[in-house]
Amino acid sequence: MNRPDKGVFTKKTALILPYISIGTGLFLIRSAWAAILLYHAGMLLFMIMDRDKPLLRQLFTGWHRTWAWMIPGSIAGGILIYCLWPRIKLGPDLTVLLGNVGLAQGRWILFLFYYALIHPPLEQVFWRGYLGHSGKTIHIRDIAFAGYHFFTMIFFVHWPWALLSFFVLTGTAWLWRQCVRETHGLLIPVLSHLAADISIIVMVNSLL
Repeated sequence: MNRPDKGVFTKKTALILPYISIGTGLFLIRSAWAAILLYHAGMLLFMIMDRDKPLLRQLFTGWHRTWAWMIPGSIAGGILIYCLWPRIKLGPDLTVLLGNVGLAQGRWILFLFYYALIHPPLEQVFWRGYLGHSGKTIHIRDIAFAGYHFFTMIFFVHWPWALLSFFVLTGTAWLWRQCVRETHGLLIPVLSHLAADISIIVMVNSLL
């Protein structure tokens, strides 16, 4: 009997990592810090267990002006959330919503900066590097990436808007993957992810 390839098995298992992290951190512990630290620790563990290629080196390669539009384009995410917030929000006060996941009384500031600066490169290395795929069509990995965001968004917005974000992020994940396929690097996905997260930080500051 053929034994399953360890790397493939590990990568298939890695797809459920964010769901376990979000489920434990947000739904059980009710802590955004627990959720993101479990997620980040899990990503690092999977990549350490299965060291196939120099992933960190890809962070600094792949610049191409054809794909550079993704960086300013990603800022649109924060702008749209800001404009639509009165319509999509779950509650009257964002401070209360943040408090529901352990980010009350100003503790959200450190979390948001950690999320904006550490999360984009680590997540791009994990999803587009370690879990990278060269296919040109929508892949289960794009769907898995967008899916865990849905369960995060339902803490803050009404579910139809969270579902809309799922479809948008599936497309975004596909675009990031195509960018990596063509440029052979993670630089543009990381920078565009960073731009998106910083725009969300500015939005949150404006709404509080």
